[in-house]
Amino acid sequence: MKKYLYIVFAAVLAMVLLLAACTPGQTADPTKAPEADVTTDAPAEEATPEVTEAPEEPTEEPTEAAPTEEPTATPEPEADKSIEKGTNVALTAEIEDVSSTTGATHVQWGWSYEFINDGIIYQVGEEPSLGWTTNVGVNPDDPDQEEWIIFCLDKYTSIDKVRVCPTISGVCFPVDFHIEVSLDGENYATVASVEGCNNAKTSDETPVELTFDAVTAKYVKFVATKLHDVPSGNDGILMQIGEIEIIAA
Repeated sequence: MKKYLYIVFAAVLAMVLLLAACTPGQTADPTKAPEADVTTDAPAEEATPEVTEAPEEPTEEPTEAAPTEEPTATPEPEADKSIEKGTNVALTAEIEDVSSTTGATHVQWGWSYEFINDGIIYQVGEEPSLGWTTNVGVNPDDPDQEEWIIFCLDKYTSIDKVRVCPTISGVCFPVDFHIEVSLDGENYATVASVEGCNNAKTSDETPVELTFDAVTAKYVKFVATKLHDVPSGNDGILMQIGEIEIIAA
C-alpha cells in the first residue's frame, strides 16, 4: 500500500513540474499580493510651449534734414540810365489796355485812345487829334464809373511825374483820378492821386501834374474814379483827355 501511494505522489509531482516548465515567466508566488498596474489612461500632460519674444526691430536713427536753402531774391529791374531826365516816355509807349474804346464815327473826328500819347494835345483839321473820349451813349448818369488806361513803357524807366492834359475848355475832364505803376503788369502801386479837380467846371485847359518820388516802372496806369457829373446831351457822362505825358526822373 505504501508503495502504491509513493508511485501516485511521484506521478503528481512529475506533472506539476512538467506544467511549471511549460508556463512562461516566473511562477506566481501565492503569498505575494499582485503588484498594482502602473499603467494609467490619463493623457500625458502636454508641455507648455515656450513663448519666444519677437526680436525688437532696430530703431532707425533719425536722419537730419538737409538745411533748406533760402530762395534767392530776384533783383528788381534797374531803370535805363540812358533815358534823359525830363523826357516824355509816353511818346514811345504802347497802350497795353483801356477801359473804353471809341466808336468809328468819333475816331474819324479825332477821338481815340491812340491819340492820348501822340504828342498833340488838341488839333483839328485834316488830321485831327482831339484825344481820348470814353464811348458815347453808354453811361447816361453814373459819374462813379471807373475808367482807365495802361501804358507799357519801352524800357524800365525811373519816373517822377505824370502830366494829364484836358481837351479844349476842359470839357469832360475827370474829377478824381490817380496814377499806379508796376514792374510786371500785374502788381500795381498807387504813387499819386488828385481829388476834386474843377477843370471841367471852370473850363480850365491847364494840365494837371501829379508828382511823386522817383520810382522805376514798366507799366503806368491812369485811373479815373469820378467823372464830371454833367451829361453831354445824348452822349451821357463822358471822360475826355487831350494827352497824358509820363516824365522820366
